[in-house]
Amino acid sequence: MLSPAADALLAPVAGIEGFRLASLIDASTGMIMASVHDQEDRSLAVVAAGAADIASVLSMVSSELGADDALEDVMVTFGTRFHLIRLVGSDPARQVILLVVLDRLRANLALARREIRDFCLSIAS
Repeated sequence: MLSPAADALLAPVAGIEGFRLASLIDASTGMIMASVHDQEDRSLAVVAAGAADIASVLSMVSSELGADDALEDVMVTFGTRFHLIRLVGSDPARQVILLVVLDRLRANLALARREIRDFCLSIAS
């Protein structure tokens, strides 16, 4: 955990059933701005950079295809985990993403996505 402020900021996301990790990440650099997790994770920096890369590539593909919709979120499914990546706000000059990792056996994906969406809307305004 980075700080008590990160704990407080990310508390709504940490309350999601199956919660393992949440990080706010600078999308342009992949650097962690705030993070909270249920156990030590040595690969946090790698996971954060990977989430930023995924969001960047999908945003670029969307714009190249001329899609009129912007990327909202991405779900990556592993055998035991869901990785949910969601853009926070719409300011392209200061793009932040939220990465939430959930235990696949305990999480309700539909409810988790709704809570993550609501959280991102609340901190973006």
